[in-house]
Amino acid sequence: MHPPIRSFALICLAALVAITAQAEPRTLWLKVLNLKDRPVRKISVGAEGSSSSAITDDRGMARVILAPQIKPGTWVNLQVSGDDYAFVSPWDSKVLVPSFISESGNFMTVYLTAKGDREALESGRLAVALAAKFNATLKPKLKDERTTEEERKATLAEVARSFGLTPEEADRAIREWGKKAFDPYDKGVIALYQQNYAEATARLSRSYEVRKLGYEKAMAEMVEVAFSLGQALYGQGKYGEAAEKLREANALRNDDVNIIAHLGIAVVQAGNYTEAEPHLNRAQAIREKALGPDHPDTATNLNNLAELYRAQCKYAEAEPLFKRALAIREKAFGADHPVTATSINGLAYLYELQGRYAEAAPLYKRSLAIREKAFGADHPVTAVSLNGLASLYDSQGKYAEAEPLYKRALAIREKSLGADHPDTATSLNGLAALYYSQGKYAEAEPLYKRALAIREKAFGASHRDTAVSLNGLALLYELQGRYEEAEPLYKRALAITEKALGADHPDTAIGFNSLAGLYELQGKYAEAELFYKRALAIKVKALGAEHPSTAVSLNDLAGLYESQEKYAEAEPLYKRALAIFEKSLGADHPDTARSVSNLAGLYESQGKYAEAELLYKRALAVCEKALGADHPDTAVKLNNLAYLYKSQGRRAEAEPLFKRALAACEKSLGAAHPDVAAVLENYAELLRKMNRDAEAARLEVRAKEIYARVGKK
Repeated sequence: MHPPIRSFALICLAALVAITAQAEPRTLWLKVLNLKDRPVRKISVGAEGSSSSAITDDRGMARVILAPQIKPGTWVNLQVSGDDYAFVSPWDSKVLVPSFISESGNFMTVYLTAKGDREALESGRLAVALAAKFNATLKPKLKDERTTEEERKATLAEVARSFGLTPEEADRAIREWGKKAFDPYDKGVIALYQQNYAEATARLSRSYEVRKLGYEKAMAEMVEVAFSLGQALYGQGKYGEAAEKLREANALRNDDVNIIAHLGIAVVQAGNYTEAEPHLNRAQAIREKALGPDHPDTATNLNNLAELYRAQCKYAEAEPLFKRALAIREKAFGADHPVTATSINGLAYLYELQGRYAEAAPLYKRSLAIREKAFGADHPVTAVSLNGLASLYDSQGKYAEAEPLYKRALAIREKSLGADHPDTATSLNGLAALYYSQGKYAEAEPLYKRALAIREKAFGASHRDTAVSLNGLALLYELQGRYEEAEPLYKRALAITEKALGADHPDTAIGFNSLAGLYELQGKYAEAELFYKRALAIKVKALGAEHPSTAVSLNDLAGLYESQEKYAEAEPLYKRALAIFEKSLGADHPDTARSVSNLAGLYESQGKYAEAELLYKRALAVCEKALGADHPDTAVKLNNLAYLYKSQGRRAEAEPLFKRALAACEKSLGAAHPDVAAVLENYAELLRKMNRDAEAARLEVRAKEIYARVGKK
């Protein structure tokens, strides 16, 4: 039994920033036009950081003197006096300071709109500006965090208000222009607004390539296109390609916090944690300086940085950031706001990963209560919390409590999103994994297959989420001894991950590890060793030598050596893995206990029974304290210690431990679980040695019946 190791004259400031050959340095000539290409007269315009502004003449022209410190090639924010106008192009008011050399080369057009002018809604320029501003304002989310409809509505309302419009007017203008537009950038930005990531990627890619030909003259446009294209690629799950485009946008405009934040998140998802950290730290510093330490946007950046640290298993660094983000949101929105619930959930998950289940459970429950009150009991966002709490119970071996939550989340998603929605597949996968943990392989298999079919239809055969389903199904087959069915699924999942994320991504390493484990079970030790070592090298490079995931690979490689009786090679790997777990997770974490137990098993194999006994007892004590007396992992430790005593002939000490292990397995997993069969077999061995053959035979028959029922070969 092995341990389970997202009517007004519309005026556009088409500011042709022009400098004549005779003009003095640091002077911008602006021509201000409305959306009908008519001059906007007698308004004051200037540039941020400059002490003076200029009044537009009858031609809409204005001469703006820049501050001495402003150099060519830097970005400045244009400003217009009063609160009657809004920038349309550029929508964010940013222009690139020209080189002050050529008059003809220094003209660029920027448009303004008078706030509240409904005639402006017929303009495509306004529609595109609305969509682009919305896309940039919407906060970036990690892969596993969904942008709710409520967040999208709030962002649209904020953007519409900045133009003096209602959200409904803004949305209608964007969608109507999307039907008429021909320019690929216009089409792409609107497709991104509509969350049509595939069309957005195609349109923006075309726009990107066209603009790239006139790179120097179209610098500002390049930034916007690269930024938008990066967002579209991210929405498709193409994180490496998204990061590449966002890097280009950041290189062209490296003080834009929106770009920096999006880049940091994309790089996290691409698995490059070392690159991500300075981007997220910089975004956080900019936000906090500009908005203050208690602004909700500051909390968002704190949360993003905390997520990075969590991914790196830097739990001590992550926890105060999660707590600070939560405190800001509670103060800004209230204790029962859905945004607050997001922070609560993040902190709960952190505690779960640390094995701090007693602290995680009330947070998950509080998050669920907030979402049920805010959205209703049958809302998809509520289902997210249900899934989180179910996962916690699953981790604790509380399967009877986890199952109704998984089923309720699944029912909500099927009803509100449809039977073929990707989120429905997520619930199917969770329920399947629960059944798998319980040894209910016949119930798990159709759920895994249905989730896989949904993801292949929704995302395509080469998507990362498709690979996740392939891996789950392959593992199920592996546990049943259906190796020939498992292998092509593992290989297909690995090929998808390697293509999507690259050969050096931690998720790719997991694929190598899975395949290696299968080969080990088949006795293909040379192939297994090659893949275990490749996985280990990737993790050391991507995550670091002291990451718990690195320790998992060390344990796996050690286990391979142990199975080949290469004890001298196995022992330092087991010890190195244990040291990592103790340092990163603590001495009382269940994963540390598994590592302790593995080392004990090695000593047992070598006949070092005294050393093995101390470690088995330590592992058992950790599991009983962290997981409870009836958890499957506790049963494993009981079984291991009992088997050690059996091997030593200490039969009177072994029997009560086997009985406890059997009772814990049957209570937590059910009487027909394969782990129950494993304990039965071990117990039967003991009984044979005690000349209690009739009792042993009954246990052996039960074990065979269980294996036959679950289809384990």
